Amino acid sequence: MTMPIEEIDDYPEKMTEFKLHWDSVNTQLGPDPANHFKLAGGYDVDGFSADLDAVVAALTNQEGLDNNLDFARADRDDLRSELRERLILFRSTVKALLPDSRYERALPDTPAERADQQKLLDAWDDIAHIWTQVNADQPAEIGADLTLRGGYALAQFQTDLGTMRTRYDAVKATERAAKDGRGERDVLLEAAYNRMVQYRERLPLTLEPDDPLLASMPTITPTPGSTPDAVTASGQWDETSIQAVLTWTASTNPNLVEYEVRMTPAATFDSNNASTIGNLTPGFEQFETMEGLANPGDVASYKVYVMLSTGNEAGSNTVTITRP
Repeated sequence: MTMPIEEIDDYPEKMTEFKLHWDSVNTQLGPDPANHFKLAGGYDVDGFSADLDAVVAALTNQEGLDNNLDFARADRDDLRSELRERLILFRSTVKALLPDSRYERALPDTPAERADQQKLLDAWDDIAHIWTQVNADQPAEIGADLTLRGGYALAQFQTDLGTMRTRYDAVKATERAAKDGRGERDVLLEAAYNRMVQYRERLPLTLEPDDPLLASMPTITPTPGSTPDAVTASGQWDETSIQAVLTWTASTNPNLVEYEVRMTPAATFDSNNASTIGNLTPGFEQFETMEGLANPGDVASYKVYVMLSTGNEAGSNTVTITRP
């Protein structure tokens, strides 16, 4: 039995099934290429094989683009957290050393760690301006230059702030690249899907009705009428194990093969871009993971899928977890 296409990562395996089946059809039709099975426009198995290579390359490329985006976001978040702590320390230092001064009155509020980019940049720019003014005025309580704990000086802050702007720009650039990559990938997947549909439609026009190769044609969609009941999932962050803990109700479907846990690193679950992070045999209804939650403040969404031997599946409710 062949498995249907359920998610994007199934395409290479599914297309390989069609290619091998196509090769078997051509072998049966004889050695003369003129007699080999073709689709509309003379599209043959070699063209399909080339499209398979292109799909594999696109999926691999998208993995790289998504990884680059993850790296860019992690770099941004690390420095954002560090500079926010510098802002808090600067506020505390000014309040302690220069109480009731014009410098204290000019201090910006501390934005939330995940505040909008511009709100954070405005606060950091305020700090740079106040810090510059303090150093220029040289109040007696400070001396020549104000430095924070560890000898952290204005020049280093300005350098770090410049790096922060670069990292914000890098996230935007990698987000754009990842989005463009998904668009190019999806065009290839749609074309491949249409070719496989056409293959199933046209092969019965070439082979005799009782030909075994018709019965063994690869499937594309699940068996109709066999969608299982979804399980109900829940989850939370566990400080003891430092992992997210997912639990779900047990499926009673007699065709249950496994539970598959999928994740999207965002507050909304996106089935088209979800990653499979776990496969559990029946009887296991708990899963612990750090996928999507590497750093404090990260948010990830999860679903637990019931996978049947018929190729059908059903996803649970979305469980969204924020790491404290």
